[in-house]
This record gives sequence, structure tokens and C-alpha cells, in this order.
Amino acid sequence: MYVVVSVLVVLLASSSLAQIQGELNCTAYNGTSFVYSASAVACSNVLSDQYCQVAYPSANSWLGYPEEGSSFQRPLLCFTTGTTSSSPTSKDAKTAAIAHCPKTCGLCCQTSTYSCQNAPFPRLNCASVTKAMCLSITWRQILAEDCPNFCGFCDLNGCIDLVTGCDSDVSICNAIGMQEFVNLNCRRTCGRCSVATPKPCSGR
Repeated sequence: MYVVVSVLVVLLASSSLAQIQGELNCTAYNGTSFVYSASAVACSNVLSDQYCQVAYPSANSWLGYPEEGSSFQRPLLCFTTGTTSSSPTSKDAKTAAIAHCPKTCGLCCQTSTYSCQNAPFPRLNCASVTKAMCLSITWRQILAEDCPNFCGFCDLNGCIDLVTGCDSDVSICNAIGMQEFVNLNCRRTCGRCSVATPKPCSGR
């Protein structure tokens, strides 16, 4: 009898940990429960993932950490200094989590790079944007202007490098013969944000 009761207690506790409680930022209701949105885990931790998992132990070791579409409890230390999900939210706990381990805590949408509003009349449906588009030279400038919170472009003020990797060799910024390329593709890294991006030629 004692074994049966113990098993039931464990199952009930596990069931409660399989639901997001206490802190609902970066989640969406899917009709039956709150689940983590894509923007909850879209960023990278500022500190190493290994450190973040030590600093913010999972609410249950077999459930793991927040993932897009999942509904299990985020680590308690991400939002409270208490011992249960119903403990009062701690502003200091959340601030520290967002600053250092936002992905581990499922709070990427609260970081400065993801917490802005998209354009009121975007040139495309922001809900249809993919991660591949965030890296595409064709789409990056448009997304920085119209759908910045999906790609983490919120703090770039619309000025972005069209190609990734410009910052890996900043000598390109002053290279003779590369200025046209730099002005178009490496505007943020090279401080060319005041240089207008060329508009597509209109056909006759």
C-alpha cells in the first residue's frame, strides 16, 4: 500500500511539472494548455549552456528544459526564489535569467533583441517567416524593418548586415575596392547605417 501511494504522489507531482505555471511569458495557449512559443527559445544563452543548466536546474530531470511547443515547467529559479511554481515572482530572478540564460529559461522573447513590435503593415506575413529567411541575403533587410522580433533584430534599428560573417574580419570595412560591397552588405559592422540601401530598379 505504501508503494502504491508513493507512486501516485510521484505521478501527481510529475503531472504538475508537465504544465507551465507561475510565469507565462513567451507562451501561447493551444486550446488545452500553455506551450512555449518559438520566440521563447529563439535566442542563445549569454553564458554557456552547460553553466546555465547548473545555475538553473530543470524542474524535473526527465522533462528537461523549455522547447518550442512543449508545456513542461521552466526552472523555478528563472522567475522565483521560492520552491514552487506558485511562489511569488521575483523581479531580480527574472532579470538575472533574461540577462544570462534566457534560452534555458524559455524567456528569449523578453530579451531586448526579441521584445519589440513588428511593423503594423509588414510587406509579408511575419507568422510565415522561417529561420532560414533570417539568414537570407534576400530577406534580412526586409525582416529587420518589418518582422524584427522573429529574427532577433529588435535592437538593430533596421540597420543590419545583409550577409553573415562581416564581423569576422572588420578590415573589409576599409579595404580598397570593397566599399560598394561593404555599403550594401556590411552596413552594421562597418558603421554604414546612414548609407541608404539601394532600391530595386523598376522596369519600364
